[in-house]
Amino acid sequence: MEIKVSDFITTVTEEKFNRDTILATLAQVEDLGIADSLAPIMEKMMDAIKQGQLGQAELSIEGSDEPIYIRLETGIINLPFENINRVANFFDEPEAVVPVNVYLVVVSPDLNVSGLHIMQICPASDFAKGQGQDAVMVAVAESLKQIQENKAQKEKVPAE
Repeated sequence: MEIKVSDFITTVTEEKFNRDTILATLAQVEDLGIADSLAPIMEKMMDAIKQGQLGQAELSIEGSDEPIYIRLETGIINLPFENINRVANFFDEPEAVVPVNVYLVVVSPDLNVSGLHIMQICPASDFAKGQGQDAVMVAVAESLKQIQENKAQKEKVPAE
């Protein structure tokens, strides 16, 4: 799957991409397990790619102080959709045709200093064929573990 840089920017700016959000609680994710919790967003992303569409599929996890957002996004650079205004800075030619990849975006204030982790998974066409899912599950497991560890560390530090 490929797209012109200018078409990508327009599609995301005008929000003309497939968007799906699945709501879950932290307890549900723990009960179901990561693979089953992520299955719906992986299916939504695969469907969007098979239709030749850009997509964003999000698992919104409640049950913590702040929600944890786990998103799969199709993109042309490792920036989340909310940073679309910065994408053009990375390309010399807006009419250039570039490959579309699937990115994992994890958002939580307890994840790291920036509250954001983004990772390229694989080309979108490969994801649609079932590749990259294991990488998503491993990265999400690591992120959730980091969030839990950081929260536990924060709770140990006495408030001043």
